[in-house]
Amino acid sequence: MGKTLKVLGWLVGMILLLVIAAIILIPMFVDPNDHKERIVAEVKKATGRDLAIEGDIGLSVFPRLALELNGLTLSNAKGFEASEFAAVRHAEVGVNLVPLLFRQLVEVDTVRIEGLKLNLAKSKSGATNWDDMLGKADADQTPQADEFQAQGEAALPAFTIGGLDIKEANLVWDDQSTGERFQVENIYLQTGMLAPGRDVELSFGMDLASRKPMMKGNLKLTSQMLVNPEKQLYSMQDVQLAVNLTGEGIPEEGVEGLLEGNLLVNLSSNTLDLHDLVLSSGKLKLSGQVQGENIQTDPSFKGGLKLAEFNLREWMKQFGLPLPETADEEVLQSFYLTSDFTASSDQLVMKNLLLELDQTKLKGEFEVVDFASPAYLFNLDLNSINLDRYLPPAADPGKAPRRPAKGGGEDEPLFPNELLRQLRVDGTLRIDNIIVNGIRAEAILLKVRGRDGKLNLDHEVGRFYDGLMKGDVQLDVTGERPAVKLNQKVSRILSGPLLMDLTGKDTLLGSGDLDMQLTSRGNTIKQLKRGLNGQLAFDFRDGAVKGFNLAKMIRDTKARLKGEGTLVLNEPEQTDFSELNGRATIVNGVVNNQSLLAKSPYLRLEGSGKAYLSEERLKYSIRPVIVNTPAGQGGEALEELVGIPIPVRVKGNWNNPDFSIELGKILEEQQKAKLKKKFDDKVDEKIGEKLEEKVPEELQDKLKDKLKNLF
Repeated sequence: MGKTLKVLGWLVGMILLLVIAAIILIPMFVDPNDHKERIVAEVKKATGRDLAIEGDIGLSVFPRLALELNGLTLSNAKGFEASEFAAVRHAEVGVNLVPLLFRQLVEVDTVRIEGLKLNLAKSKSGATNWDDMLGKADADQTPQADEFQAQGEAALPAFTIGGLDIKEANLVWDDQSTGERFQVENIYLQTGMLAPGRDVELSFGMDLASRKPMMKGNLKLTSQMLVNPEKQLYSMQDVQLAVNLTGEGIPEEGVEGLLEGNLLVNLSSNTLDLHDLVLSSGKLKLSGQVQGENIQTDPSFKGGLKLAEFNLREWMKQFGLPLPETADEEVLQSFYLTSDFTASSDQLVMKNLLLELDQTKLKGEFEVVDFASPAYLFNLDLNSINLDRYLPPAADPGKAPRRPAKGGGEDEPLFPNELLRQLRVDGTLRIDNIIVNGIRAEAILLKVRGRDGKLNLDHEVGRFYDGLMKGDVQLDVTGERPAVKLNQKVSRILSGPLLMDLTGKDTLLGSGDLDMQLTSRGNTIKQLKRGLNGQLAFDFRDGAVKGFNLAKMIRDTKARLKGEGTLVLNEPEQTDFSELNGRATIVNGVVNNQSLLAKSPYLRLEGSGKAYLSEERLKYSIRPVIVNTPAGQGGEALEELVGIPIPVRVKGNWNNPDFSIELGKILEEQQKAKLKKKFDDKVDEKIGEKLEEKVPEELQDKLKDKLKNLF
């Protein structure tokens, strides 16, 4: 037994001696640089590419098997501009032998790579400069090779890597088919020891450059990373991702952002958890959390986001973003957003949505269905907003923004046709109160439906200048020219305050109703005016038309006829009415009103005429008749004109029309009235004489009236 042990000891000693001798002698007698040509030839055979090894190849055997490469260059595929596909200035990797031999543990030293260059490109035809190598690799991958590879992977021992140390790496992506070119420089990646189930510190960074679009920047990432293949757990804790970008579409001073959070991926349960998420940029801070399910098969996510309140105007100034010109420089101060959400591959639902801008709050639900051809669904409530504060300032200081003046603004396109043709929308919006272009409305209900280029807007306004408004607007952009259809009913509105807010002048006072059915075609205000057709009816009570005093005009005309001076009375420039109504048809932008009627305690008025929308001018003829002459509207000076139709012409720009009275017609009607009165008096005298002779006194008056009506 002792002799046997001595033999075994001797054999082990000999083996150790041979191993030590090999370790010492192999580096002395084997120079890997002598095999460069063979290595180059094998690479050429396998890939068809030229490999150049300009530096030395270093090899060590004990106590670790280490390989060092310097000055490697691999040529590019034919037909591509860059001369090299990849290059490495220095690469180094080593494996400790003792743990491998005695514990079947692969301990790889820190892998070091310096000066890596990789040129990736796509030709105009769509071919890439690595397609040829993928083809050869696929051809060489036989079923036997796949089986061997699977068996080999299953038999791999445990391993650790001392770390990764990549410095001064550069990557270029040049897509000739689209003109895009991205360049990533100064890439670095540094880690601690990599081992299954152990945390590792990660540090990564790079500089960015893009030609289309023009952009430059840098990115830095640090994290504590965990990879546990056995439990299929992967996590990144204490993530800090900093980005700095400048270039096209970005403020001159650049944009800086920092993303922080913790990520856990569990492939065994097919879930994802992203928590303590914070994205900050200047004074902007977005926080939230996300949970994911079925992330490998049919991923879905849920969570919540919160954008902390910040000064939007200051933030835009800080990043050099252009500020919109607003009538009120105090707007865009406070902005806040919070929402819960669920998302999948084809749907996003936002619930408990709350958005605050200055004093305005928007809350409700918003949904996007089918990202490939999105449909937008919403149910929202808006408390209050004054849109005039956010619109450009008015031309005249102190006045609310008005519609564009006649001219270039009327030729500007109104509808984004292509966008509307693709739009699918179905939603409801309730607004407590709103001001836009000086017009005020409260208790508003809007229902929007749109699909295939057809948009419908139903609206109800519960309080509109003390009245009600209800109607719908239909827009069809499927044809070459958009088609618009409007049905509108307004009841019991106060016209004076409405016109004052709309135009700055309360030219019509009173409470009334308005009913419109209108259609038009066009994509500019000018086209819509010219193409307007339909009908309207109006009925106003207890008001006045401001800007002219019809009774005063008649009185002054009468005075001029007699050669008398006109009276100067302190009375308003308006014509009162107790009723004002009419109907009109509209054909190609011309409003034809043939039934204008007005009444007051002192006047009866009939009229007809046209309004030309494109030219903004009127051409009307009205015929007032004085029925009473109190001191207020007409006075005793008009007693002689009672019952006589007085022709009045109205023409010119509807904002400042001209009024004129046809004097000749008044004289003619006045002479007719006088002749008729003389005739009536004569007839009355003759009839009275005959009746006194033959008819009892109590019947004389009745018979006089009947006989006079015969003439």
